[in-house]
Amino acid sequence: MSINDLLIERFLRRLRISESAIRQFAQVSRLSSVDGRGFPRELFLLSAPMVARGLLNFAVLQMKRDWLFPFWVHSQLDPQNEAYTVRSQNPLMMNVTYRNWTALGSPSGYHEAIVDPRGLATPLPREWSLDTWLLCGDETLFPSHAVPREQDFDTQAPAVETRFAQKGVELHLTTFVATARRSLDVLFHRATVRNTSEKATRVSLALAIRPFNPEGVAPIDRIDVAGRVILVDKAVGVVLRENASRWIAGNEREGDSALLFQKGVHTVGRTSVTCGGGLANAAFVYDLELEAGTERSVDCSVALAKESELRAVQSTPTWRVSLDRRRAAQRALWDREKSLGATFEFSDARIQRVFDASKLSLLQFHDGDLITPGPFVYHHFWFRDAAVMLRALDVLGYSQRSRQVIEGFGKKQKGDGFFSGPDGEWDSNGAVLWTVHEHYRLTRSDLWLRRLWPMLKKGGQWIMRMRRKGEEKGSGLMPPSLSAEHLGMVDQYYWDSFWCAAGIRSLASLAESLNKPDDAISFRREFEDFRSDLLSSMATAQARLGQPVVPASPRRGFDESAIGSICAVYPLDLFPGAAGPVASTVYSLIERFCNSKGFLHPIIHSGYNPYLTLQLAHACLFLNNVEKAWGVAETIFAQANSPFSFPEAIHPKTGGGSMGDGHHGWAAAEIVLFLRDCLLDDRGEDLSFLRGLGPLLKKGQGLRVENAPTKFGTAGLKVEFETPQRILLTFRNVFHEKSRPKGLVVHLPFPVRRAVPVTGNPVMTESVPWRGTRLRLDSRVKTVFLEL
Repeated sequence: MSINDLLIERFLRRLRISESAIRQFAQVSRLSSVDGRGFPRELFLLSAPMVARGLLNFAVLQMKRDWLFPFWVHSQLDPQNEAYTVRSQNPLMMNVTYRNWTALGSPSGYHEAIVDPRGLATPLPREWSLDTWLLCGDETLFPSHAVPREQDFDTQAPAVETRFAQKGVELHLTTFVATARRSLDVLFHRATVRNTSEKATRVSLALAIRPFNPEGVAPIDRIDVAGRVILVDKAVGVVLRENASRWIAGNEREGDSALLFQKGVHTVGRTSVTCGGGLANAAFVYDLELEAGTERSVDCSVALAKESELRAVQSTPTWRVSLDRRRAAQRALWDREKSLGATFEFSDARIQRVFDASKLSLLQFHDGDLITPGPFVYHHFWFRDAAVMLRALDVLGYSQRSRQVIEGFGKKQKGDGFFSGPDGEWDSNGAVLWTVHEHYRLTRSDLWLRRLWPMLKKGGQWIMRMRRKGEEKGSGLMPPSLSAEHLGMVDQYYWDSFWCAAGIRSLASLAESLNKPDDAISFRREFEDFRSDLLSSMATAQARLGQPVVPASPRRGFDESAIGSICAVYPLDLFPGAAGPVASTVYSLIERFCNSKGFLHPIIHSGYNPYLTLQLAHACLFLNNVEKAWGVAETIFAQANSPFSFPEAIHPKTGGGSMGDGHHGWAAAEIVLFLRDCLLDDRGEDLSFLRGLGPLLKKGQGLRVENAPTKFGTAGLKVEFETPQRILLTFRNVFHEKSRPKGLVVHLPFPVRRAVPVTGNPVMTESVPWRGTRLRLDSRVKTVFLEL
């Protein structure tokens, strides 16, 4: 037993936990132990905050049924609601039905805010929230009890618009993040009330500070009022643009300010409220007279920073400037940022909005030398998430952002060469080497690569040593590990070995690029041995199962965890060709575990998983099955409604998030990568355009790609319909002289009668069953006229 387990067992005994429960914990520790080190510390560190909040929620939320909570709480406590969750004696109460929120940040900020589906805004990293209420006559509009008329997301400059309607009035909430003085990001929030009736009306609008967020209770001990500046736990909290008519204080003893607001109560003679139970709350009320057809707005702002940082910061006038001016400046900042990357314009407006929103998500989740797969629960760094997200940033044309993160990898490398994500997750080194290789293919920066070489070589040698541990067990694979959490407990997962094999292959290629023949030969030989061991292991597993499928591990049956094995097809392409040993696994997973809502993953994720579904679609694309690829991808795109922020997993019944972060960066990356690879394929000697079109190009509507990075250089193509029967293709390619493509290939979803290049060699046209027409062109061609 490890020393960690001994300490935990001693603690459990002091709590007088039963011997049977202690034995059960010991068994859990054995199942999750890597190399005999006991229960993984990293797993505990990630889970502990969620467990602690679950305990707090259990103690508070069920016992104060008359309080106003975030909408997910009321849903899970309502037996008439499909989100109703039976609790029994489970001491944890967690949001497992509506884990949905949308991140709002700046191009360069470290923290994001989140907005839930009812407009509740949480200014991370502080976890309390800002809510908005409306009282009109004897009717109160609490967003957490209402269904918004719509919630929209601006895919050009991140902002969330949430609209509600109630008898004669409308409530419109606008929330976005902009950068203020000293590079501090600030959440700006506007509440607009419009009188839609034919007579004047009096309303009361409240901006409320709540000790809750989309995960549950977020304790507040003290709120102080200093004019328009509201301090929360002695740090600058909400800054009001104009003085409120009155304010309402609430705490555990006095009750919820939401109930007092309904009764018309207000606080007199006090400037603060405290609560030993962490439930201090307050509402700042604006009494408004509205003539028929008129509207009034109330603005406020909240800085995004830790409390310790904000205690040393005074609110500034720039936090209270016109919200319209701040929004205009924010739009200009995002326009400049987007101009630095590639341009992708599709025919399908729905797909365009999903793509644009995903692009903004990736830019917001880039935090300097880190990139995180979420703004809240997953505001941490993992190499496996970073590999996919950095690849997406690279193909979007943001190589400098990717490089900034890659150059921080060395800080995470241990003396033995291990790139330390969580211990016992052996995919990290393979992910690092693959990421660097993919970045180098697009940038061709030899001096930069040479500087990283010692770190990369050391990482490859670590894989070789660890693989020998696997060989001691006769497999030649990486040893057992905890691996990716969607695979299960400790086992010898193919996922780790596939990534590490790809890492060694990448290292061999990088050595060749740097003219290091000895290293290239050594790592190429290691890759071939590794690949041979993998093929042997997979053949044995397939014989054991009696099926041509690859399970998650050599000893496991074929279940949903086999989703981890498809990385050998996409993104790693370890066994090229539709007849590779993992190809049938892709189709078996689709046939058995996918339906109209996507890939249903019951192992930990417990829901339809957007990024795993899109990995299946992408694997089909790599297997040249475009129809199947789009059939799978559409199960996710069909659910892509504004604000286009996918959670890690979608609840099968509610359609809300069921686990993980409510705005998932890996999902955003998979959307970008799938759509980009539908338009551009640079894996072979030719540069192919529009190979996986699907709905991206429609007859009579155009398409444009500009400055898109490929291994050949930057690619550009504009498709214009001059008439319904005449198309102009314009290429704007800037290729590296030493790595020009052999030729250009363009796939079109309709028959072409004649193709005429303005200059250069003739265009070869070829009819493709079910696909329309394939054009083959010289790589120097700039313009082609097509007659349909």
